[in-house]
Amino acid sequence: MPTPIPPPLLATDPLVVAQDGVATVHQLMDLGCASSVTAARCRPPGPWRRLLPRVIALQTTPPTPRQRLRGALLYAGPDALLTGPAALALYGVTSLPATPQVDVLVTHRAGPRGHAYVRVRPTVRPARRVPVDGLACAPLPRAVLDTLGHLGTGNTANTLLAEITARGLCHPDDLLAEATLLTNNSSVAKALQGVLGR
Repeated sequence: MPTPIPPPLLATDPLVVAQDGVATVHQLMDLGCASSVTAARCRPPGPWRRLLPRVIALQTTPPTPRQRLRGALLYAGPDALLTGPAALALYGVTSLPATPQVDVLVTHRAGPRGHAYVRVRPTVRPARRVPVDGLACAPLPRAVLDTLGHLGTGNTANTLLAEITARGLCHPDDLLAEATLLTNNSSVAKALQGVLGR
């Protein structure tokens, strides 16, 4: 068993640093911090705060946008991937308005329910893990299709597709292939073809 790290020093542990100052209760226990100590340190005035169930930010200040993303991944489990607008922002897409929601893709029935700002999206077709700026994301075509599912049709969807294709972030054929695989029918693919002018 590793030598317990004094709680005030846990924020400098390499694992916690690599996770942007965020850790699960189980990770902290593995570092020698009892769950009762974690609970006590999360009570006001701190010095820690509970970000999500079982996910702790080792600080009292509000979480950064990156810490919110990291917390969502830790909350949803080891196989979780960022998708939707949060993933697209990491890929460099700028045409979408900011949203407080963070979508995470999880294997069907393997992840928890959505909570607070985390929207859990179970899937029977797991996506390939793509590291983007050190965070696990769904491939770009999948993140686009997951976003379009919320946007529907309209100017925002058209603007998103125009940016993706004009900047060469994703080839239209890849979007069409993903649409066909994701929906298992051609209706979304046909709608996408119309928007892409194919």
